[in-house]
This record gives sequence, C-alpha cells and structure tokens, in this order.
Amino acid sequence: MFFVKKRKKESVAIPFLISMLISLLLIGLPVVKLYSHIIDKKVANETSNENHIFSPSESNNFTSLIVFDVDDPALRDTFVIMRTSVTNKKFTFVPVSNNIISTSGKSKTKMADIYKNGGIIELKKAVESTFDIKIDRDITFNDEAFSLICDVLGGVNYNVPDGLRGLNEGIQYLSSEFIIKLITNKKLAEEPRTVTVGNIASEMLTQTSGDRVVDALDYTFNKLINIVETDITSIDYTNQKEALIYLLTNNQFKSTYIVPDGNSSDGGIKVNDDFLSDMKKDFGL
Repeated sequence: MFFVKKRKKESVAIPFLISMLISLLLIGLPVVKLYSHIIDKKVANETSNENHIFSPSESNNFTSLIVFDVDDPALRDTFVIMRTSVTNKKFTFVPVSNNIISTSGKSKTKMADIYKNGGIIELKKAVESTFDIKIDRDITFNDEAFSLICDVLGGVNYNVPDGLRGLNEGIQYLSSEFIIKLITNKKLAEEPRTVTVGNIASEMLTQTSGDRVVDALDYTFNKLINIVETDITSIDYTNQKEALIYLLTNNQFKSTYIVPDGNSSDGGIKVNDDFLSDMKKDFGL
C-alpha cells in the first residue's frame, strides 16, 4: 500500500501581504516625503511671515493730489496735497486755496478756474508747476466717497467757529455730514476755509484708531475704487499696503498740515519761494 504524502497548501495571504508592503514602501515613501516637504515649506513660510519686519524705503514715500468735488455745483471744491512719508512716519497735508494763482503757462489763472475748465489733468499740471513738486497719484472724491473715508477714519472733534449756517459754535464731534457742511460753508471765507481743511484732515488722522483702519483697509479700498476717479491701481495698493499698515498700526505716525504762504497777485494769491522751500524740506525732497 502506497502512502502519498500530501503537500501542505501554501498560503497566498502571506506573499500577498509582503507584496503590498513592498509596494506601499516603494510608492508611499516618496509621497510621505513630498507631503512632509509641503508641510515643512508651509510652516517655514508662516514662520518667515511672522518674523518678517517691514523696513521702509524712499520708494514707499509718495505725494497725492486729493480733490473733493462736491455734488452741489453752488459750493466750492476742495484741493489738498497729501505727502505720505513712510520713512519719517508722517502724513503732511497742504490745503490748496481756490484762489492760488497757477504759474503753469502764460496766463495767471486761479486753481478753482483751472479745475472747472480743465478737470483733474490740468489741475495736476498746475499744482506740479506752482508748487514745484511731482504728484505721484491723484484721487477725486464725490460726496459719497468723501463721506465714506470720513466715516472710516471716525470723524473728528473740532472747534467750530461761530456764524456758520447749519453748524453750532464750539468744540464738538463732527461726523462726515457736518465735516462737509463745515468745509463747504458759504459763510466761511476762502482763506480761513483753507486753514480749516488742513486742520480737519490732519486732526481726523491724528484722532483715528489706526488699528481699526488697518482692519478695514481692504474693504475701504475695494469700496472706494468703484466710486472715485483716480489713477491709483490695485497694483499700487498691493505694493503700498504693507507700508500703510506699518504707519497706521499702533498709531505710530505724525499727522500735520502746512498752509501755503503767499502774496496778493492778479486777483489771487501767489505762493512765495520761502514757503516752497520749507514745504520741500518737510516733504523730505
């Protein structure tokens, strides 16, 4: 009698598991390494951003021409030169009287008439020529846009002079509505109005909460860009955003204003050379 020795059944489970393990090692290790590299890079970037310290340069400084083109044609428009000096942590406002005579061209024309007849393009040329500076960007506000920027900054506490229609005399809080009533008031003579414009602009920035403005920076820009006339672009905003945050955070800036000094000439005011020299020094030019 023959006995046939039965062979043991080979288990397919073990070779299968071994094959799977080898495959996972071959495929999985590079994936794990790639994932680990992505995570490490993300952490490194976040750490880099946290450790990044903004260092301002001259390229962050710029000069703007601001126009408040009031909706009511019976009221006076407002012109302001604004110097933003990030390197000196300083905003300087130069209110430009409607009566200042332009030195651009042969004719002696007031700024108000230049803007009325030639718009922002001719006004910009006149301001550059008269004040001997370069205007980097310009922005024109209507009532809606001007109200928005005043509200974002939080209005201002201001000592209102007496005798102005629609306004009470004395120190009081002014919202955007009453700021507009003040700086466009028909009872306020042009030269005192010019001083008031510079003072209001400077004080509004001084009294604002810089951190709150920073929190609303993107919203404010996106809102304003659709309701103003300007040559400021989204690229400009992106390039200067870090500089603005640097200035506004913790209110580590100084806000001032200087009123152009001049002499009566041709029915208006001719800015004198001493003022221009002092203004350029203040601007860091």
